[in-house]
Amino acid sequence: MSTRSLLVSVGLMLGMLGALSFLQKQVPGTERMAKESRRITDMPVREADRIELKVPKGEFVFRKKEGEEWQLEKPIQGAADGTAVGRLLSEIQFVESLQTLPSGKKDEAMMQNFGLGQPSRTLVIRMKEGVCQIETGRDTPIAGGVYTRIQSGKQGERIAVVQSQLTEAMDKDLTEWREKRVMPLLVPDVQELLLHQGTLEVEVKKKDGEWSILKPVEAPADPVAVMGVLGEISSLKATQFVSDSGGDLALYGLNAPSQSFEVRTKATNRILQIGLNDPKDTNQVFAKVADQPSVFLLPRVTIEGLGKVADRVRDKRLVTMGDAGQVDSIEVTGKGGEYRLEKEKSGAGWNLVFRQKTRAADGAAVDRWLISLAEIRANRFLPTEDPARMGLTKPRQSITLKWGGETNKVETIQLGDETKEEVFARGSTTSGAMVVPIALARGLPETALGWLPKRVFPADFGAVESFIWAVGTSRKEFRRAGGGRWMSGGEDQTMVGAYVKRLEEMEVVRWMGVPSKAEIGRTEVKIIAEGKEGKKVKMVVSKGKGEVILRLEGQDFVGVLERAGWGWLKQDPSLPMGKPTQR
Repeated sequence: MSTRSLLVSVGLMLGMLGALSFLQKQVPGTERMAKESRRITDMPVREADRIELKVPKGEFVFRKKEGEEWQLEKPIQGAADGTAVGRLLSEIQFVESLQTLPSGKKDEAMMQNFGLGQPSRTLVIRMKEGVCQIETGRDTPIAGGVYTRIQSGKQGERIAVVQSQLTEAMDKDLTEWREKRVMPLLVPDVQELLLHQGTLEVEVKKKDGEWSILKPVEAPADPVAVMGVLGEISSLKATQFVSDSGGDLALYGLNAPSQSFEVRTKATNRILQIGLNDPKDTNQVFAKVADQPSVFLLPRVTIEGLGKVADRVRDKRLVTMGDAGQVDSIEVTGKGGEYRLEKEKSGAGWNLVFRQKTRAADGAAVDRWLISLAEIRANRFLPTEDPARMGLTKPRQSITLKWGGETNKVETIQLGDETKEEVFARGSTTSGAMVVPIALARGLPETALGWLPKRVFPADFGAVESFIWAVGTSRKEFRRAGGGRWMSGGEDQTMVGAYVKRLEEMEVVRWMGVPSKAEIGRTEVKIIAEGKEGKKVKMVVSKGKGEVILRLEGQDFVGVLERAGWGWLKQDPSLPMGKPTQR
């Protein structure tokens, strides 16, 4: 090289470095137009369909067909990491030149000095609009730039100093460029998921939009849980690619896989095969996709989690009703007798059908129990246990739920033996037993009478208009006189209103069958109350050795009152509360 050429090259280099140093001190992004003018290409490179890249870490060819994802064609054939390719194209689209060599100033010696005689990296991006080719040489002495030759469409060849993040986006090896997700899925398209593991087979299938488990038991599947498992399979990423030629699969335990996960859609059937643990790192397992040669490593803990797919996706609900308000009939047999709860046609309340009689039930209590039933979830499943060992061949109670309307559905629950915290149960929508919280059994009243309202006066009784009170030989009659006044024997009784209020709100602790005369004990007080339209309630309160009993005329059951809270009934209604009655 002549002295003159050398001086020119050095001068140009110093000028470009000076410009680079100046630009590095500036605040970036002054004006959009100025920024766009510094970009190395104005071609739509992010719409490319082919990329050819040669870097120190290898040669790579990428291809993208319309409507599809990026694929690697060289050095292997397979899916590319679309995110990594997208970052490269975005970098090319937006990277800026810090200084451009004036046209006509370059010569061979200068190209050698810039490292562009034999470029270290070559990138060719092909698109419908043309070709963009980029070659990089040496890094500039001042950090942050690299000498670059650019040929972009019709712009001609340019030599420039370009921001060095360009080379950072290009310098990746095969592992970084390839798709690490080993079996990416379009989860909504999946129709079936199968697991093969020794003698265990799990089959989960979608039919008419509903997911069900067909093997190892027949049971409803939780759609959210199924989507979660499929999402985990789709996001499985290889931690390392061991072989791209397959080779001797026995080395990896893949000639006879210990596990396989099969995912079926209408168009495809893909199988992920699992082999041995990696002897160098037992937290990793060898794996491959059945129709591809590559062997890779996956985290063992993730595969172990997927191996529990049957329990993970099984619907843990005991009943499948979506809304407790849908149920219109509940039949109970076994412990506590046989009875039926029926929702009124208006939907406003419930009736108890027991001993061939229909009585108003505590609708709020029934609704609360149905809501709690809908929220019950299995603690665990026992698909192969002997039902006799769990008390399910002769269940303690059977509960049949019916809901009409368009569904016209029936489900039955059987309750078996209990432990301190759990109860064995079986539902008609599933095979095998399950263990659920004891709250399910405890939430059912001991008898049908437990569904009756605790309040003594019926809901349709209305306000007490008159009543007769009798204790021992004392007997008094009281009538409502209007304006909140009460009369007895032609005189105002100012204290009676408080007594009547407590009477109207009185509740029993529980209802039960009629006990023996000895258990009923001695009569303490009798009250006959009259409400609207001549409705009457006749009650007798007695005190035995164990309970304070309330008997209602015409009823074949009795109520139990609080032992410490019933004494006010004996008090003369016309006297201030707390003053003893004269007998």
